[in-house]
Amino acid sequence: MQPTEISLSPRIGIPVKTAACAALAMLLSVALAVIATPHLQANGGAPNLEETVPMAFGDWQVVKDTRVQVDVSRGVEIQSEQPYDQTVMRTYVNSQGEQVMLALAWGERQRQDVKVHRPEVCYPAQGYSVVSLQAGKPLLMAGKAEPIPTVNLLTQGRGGMEAVRYWIRVGTHYGGDGLQARWYILKEGLAGRIPDGVLVRASQRLRNIDELSNSQNIMEIFLEELLASMPDKSGKMLIN
Repeated sequence: MQPTEISLSPRIGIPVKTAACAALAMLLSVALAVIATPHLQANGGAPNLEETVPMAFGDWQVVKDTRVQVDVSRGVEIQSEQPYDQTVMRTYVNSQGEQVMLALAWGERQRQDVKVHRPEVCYPAQGYSVVSLQAGKPLLMAGKAEPIPTVNLLTQGRGGMEAVRYWIRVGTHYGGDGLQARWYILKEGLAGRIPDGVLVRASQRLRNIDELSNSQNIMEIFLEELLASMPDKSGKMLIN
């Protein structure tokens, strides 16, 4: 019996035209994916905040404070998830002996999953409880048409109370979390931009709740004088 001959050639081939169309479709998909991928348009030549934030301005000057400030991050993320490229943490005192702690944190890239942390999240993560949280009086700054929206926070922990006044800027949007911030970051990404972000936080330790109102007034004056004293580019970095 003669052995059966088995042909290894396919009976039906794919038309050349169909294969070419499939290859073209694949190339278009890759091209569209590249186009849709956000390409960073960073805050080029960002100033060094450690060098440009003044050590003294108005009636304020830096003083050594042995007590540790609340960190600007939650303290639970791994290094690759930290959203900041620059941080400045100092304590200032005026001629009346009033002290204000300053924390600045700037990040070049803000994303849905890695962005500036809100103090009402950072403080509880480091042993504080939130006593109150409310919108603060907007700051009116020279050269900026729109007022800067601020947040007032009162916390309890580490043997005392701490009043906080802060704002978060992500790109041109104020407010670092919530649906509005996420939507803003998404729109920027679709436009091929990754916004930067900054936290500007002033805080004071209180002996009792009766000092709260005056403390917020002191921090308002402190922040206004700080911004007025900074070089233009560094000041704009904080308020855009």
